[in-house]
Amino acid sequence: MSHIAEVKDELARIRASRRCCRLAELSALLHLEGSLHLGSGDSLILHTESENAAVARKMFRLLRELFGLLPELRVERSPRLRGHNCYQLFLAGEGLPQVLNELGLLDDSLRPVLGVPARMVRKHCCGISYLRGAFLGGGYVSRPDLPAHLEINTQHREMAEGLRELLGRYGIRAQITERRNMVTLYAKSRTDQADFLALVGAHDALLRLQSECVLRELRESVNRRVNSETANLEKAVDAAQRQIRDIRLIENSIGLENLPSTLRSVATLRLEHPEATLKELGDLMHPALSKSAVYHRIRRLSRMAAEMERMPGSGNGSPACRNRGRGKAIDAT
Repeated sequence: MSHIAEVKDELARIRASRRCCRLAELSALLHLEGSLHLGSGDSLILHTESENAAVARKMFRLLRELFGLLPELRVERSPRLRGHNCYQLFLAGEGLPQVLNELGLLDDSLRPVLGVPARMVRKHCCGISYLRGAFLGGGYVSRPDLPAHLEINTQHREMAEGLRELLGRYGIRAQITERRNMVTLYAKSRTDQADFLALVGAHDALLRLQSECVLRELRESVNRRVNSETANLEKAVDAAQRQIRDIRLIENSIGLENLPSTLRSVATLRLEHPEATLKELGDLMHPALSKSAVYHRIRRLSRMAAEMERMPGSGNGSPACRNRGRGKAIDAT
């Protein structure tokens, strides 16, 4: 079962306790899933079509519970649904216009109502039920592991604008766009998606969404930590290589034995432990030095190497340069 089928199956199992809420939910379902046709003798025929068996069962059950009607049910293979079942309900009879008027699909003059019937969503609870029915009839929500996307497809802009206003009553923001002869109400905020699922009662879907959000945040946190540590490690390796290069330059120029003992010990340890951090180098000293002390001594060695590179003939480790420094200790203060 796909994610959207699971969500609709969960919502279809919800049974509102109040008759007004069930009327509102059925009104939205029939408004988005149903269509009216004229039969023989100008009689009205209500035709609904759904690819979801749970949604079709809910429409059938509500019509029976609320009005005692038993619509004709047909199950057909639909090429549009790639061979999957399509569930169709047909309802006709002299009392149908009155039923549709009570559901807000027809006004008192028996003309179709294109937008959200105000009297069906006057109560807070009825507005929630109406949104649930609208989602069951034409809604879609993306999987938790995909970018957030919630939409409800309608045939009339008046209905989309009415649903947007109704969503706004519950603090959910949505936009409207038109595509493929349909008007789509959509929201791309993860917060709005979660708020909508909680509002209409899709608690299992909400838990899956929240679990995925927690896992995503954990993965992102781990990735940031790994990237940060990798970058720091690369910086440490680059710094150690520069330090070794500077020490080799000093060694080839004047010899490490001509360095002050404080610098000579640090230079020797760096050559012996090229992968060690400054703190680890300090721990290897006798007596141990702080990271800051090791850093300042390394800086002095780097400044010495920079000065030697600027001296003519000193950067290539020439014998003349080595001889000039032989027997003389360098004052690196």
